[in-house]
Amino acid sequence: MVKFASMPTKYAPKRKTIDFALPKWRNKMGEFQDPDIEGFINTVYQERTFKTQKEFNEAYDNRLLDLLHWSNKPMILTRSDVTVFEEVHRNGAFDTAKPGAIDKLLVKMKACFETGEKVVFVY
Repeated sequence: MVKFASMPTKYAPKRKTIDFALPKWRNKMGEFQDPDIEGFINTVYQERTFKTQKEFNEAYDNRLLDLLHWSNKPMILTRSDVTVFEEVHRNGAFDTAKPGAIDKLLVKMKACFETGEKVVFVY
């Protein structure tokens, strides 16, 4: 299950954007059990974790499964991640989620970025 939340920017981790300690005072934005959403988040995770294809291949060859897949590690989403998420949704993905739930989530995520006072993350 993928859970989206936000937290104030001043309390967000400054250096560690993946696998940080979850804040107790997060603002929950939505929960989804859609394999396409999990795949999207896994792709974002792998792009951040492995800077090159060679690094990914080495982890795969060494069977470092805990590094290869996201598995609910808290991860901050950037504005560009949310833009790509919206684009993928507009192209017909995430169809097993409740109708309108993704649209509501996108509105909440965009509102966080407009004010600049909150950070969006998944866990």
